[in-house]
Amino acid sequence: MLPIASLIRRSARRHGRRTAVLDGDRSLSFREVDERSDRLAHALTGLSPVAGSRVALVMPNRLEHVEVDFAVIKAGKVKVPVNTRLRPDERRHLIEDSGADVLVFDGTEEDWAADLADELPHLRLVRVGSGTLGLDHDDLRAQAGPGPAAVARRPEDPSLILYTSGTTGRPKGATWSNAGRLAATIAMLTDEIDPRPGDAMAHVGSMAHGSGSKVLAHFVRGSRTVPVARFDPERFLDLVAEHRATHTFLVPTMVAMLVDAAAGGRDPGTLRQITYGGAPTTPAALDRALAVLGDRLVQVYGSCEAPHPVLVLDADDHRDEAARRSSGRETTTVETRLVLDGRDVADGEAGELWVRGPAVMLGYWGRPDADAEVFVDGWYRTGDVAVRDDRGYLTIVDRLRDLVISGGYNVYPAEVEAALADHPDLAEVCVIGIPDDRWGEAVTAVVVPRPGATVTPDDVRRHCEGRLAGYKKPRVVEVVDELPKGSTGKVLKRELRDRRWTGSGRRV
Repeated sequence: MLPIASLIRRSARRHGRRTAVLDGDRSLSFREVDERSDRLAHALTGLSPVAGSRVALVMPNRLEHVEVDFAVIKAGKVKVPVNTRLRPDERRHLIEDSGADVLVFDGTEEDWAADLADELPHLRLVRVGSGTLGLDHDDLRAQAGPGPAAVARRPEDPSLILYTSGTTGRPKGATWSNAGRLAATIAMLTDEIDPRPGDAMAHVGSMAHGSGSKVLAHFVRGSRTVPVARFDPERFLDLVAEHRATHTFLVPTMVAMLVDAAAGGRDPGTLRQITYGGAPTTPAALDRALAVLGDRLVQVYGSCEAPHPVLVLDADDHRDEAARRSSGRETTTVETRLVLDGRDVADGEAGELWVRGPAVMLGYWGRPDADAEVFVDGWYRTGDVAVRDDRGYLTIVDRLRDLVISGGYNVYPAEVEAALADHPDLAEVCVIGIPDDRWGEAVTAVVVPRPGATVTPDDVRRHCEGRLAGYKKPRVVEVVDELPKGSTGKVLKRELRDRRWTGSGRRV
């Protein structure tokens, strides 16, 4: 297997002085990224000479993400990206759990980093940007020696630890191997994206998560990385025009915001592909996005444990009305099974989605007990319930652990949520099961009205008439101002359930 460091160096030779990263008025060429990441790799090795040691990153989207990422690869270390939206105690858990001995942080996080340093005195601090705490990133790099840096590591050695969003307890560190990270990149280039020299990806999603996973794919193809600090749809369209951006990665809520902006007459111009994923989208929202944005949409499915793209719904699929209601088909390097009660189900039947392929994680960092729960003979159990049609399209219908059993009937919350999604006065909806003496669990809809709208529980129940079987209709409707969300924007269903099950004497 060709090491990732060699791919980086090869791309730097090929694309040389072309712009590789563009952040406001700052830019780096492909050659500069390679040279700077070499120097920083030497510096990281000096700070922590043990191969395979962990380097945590706490930074908003900015130019340095690329060179730090590549430096960690070249130094033979393991990257631990930490989302800046996490609370201090959540950040500390990730850093402690991973055993990181180096922290690269943004200067705006200096107060937090100082508190952390008091609690974890072994941690070596590297500051990016203004401030006084720790070692200055620019000075550290400048003082390091030049020349290729590539610590030999095996394909099966860890390369990255990506922590889950913690929707079912403390986040766990999904550990990617060097081979797995390369395999995910190859799958992107084979089945999902088509970057070309001179293209540009605008990173408006966190580069600590899904968006950042695409940096390497664009770099090896000669495409620019354009970090964006925060997403504003109008400003994003300005940026697309200014930098001739061709690609981006959005979650469905961002797609909806972009559709609203573009529907007002703004042209997405050079934007050739919008990859979206990370959360469900409704048929109505997708149809509107296609009407406004055209053939730019590509959907991906994956997770921290089985990195996207596991499934892809490409632009051609979006033109097929039946296909675009699905979650896509397997990528070239992935195998899937749908399993129920230990047997593979037939097409049209629902079963848990199992995944196998070179990009699937090695396991959870330091958690063999958790590994045993999700791996069966090399297959990763996703916990997602899916149905496959006769053309091979898979549709995720729910989460296995979200199943509500009411009166002896199985109710998948996603089906109820889909029925409520086109209520004109609802902005968000989450369906859970809560304790009920008669039914065991009562199907419960927790809903957020659109701004300025007034919604009553009876309104919601009436909306379900003719849309859902009687046992699937919400018996309880709660109208709230907002839903609890994790750092990646996913609704924390467990938190909603815990509030209502705690003290009931029954399972949570």
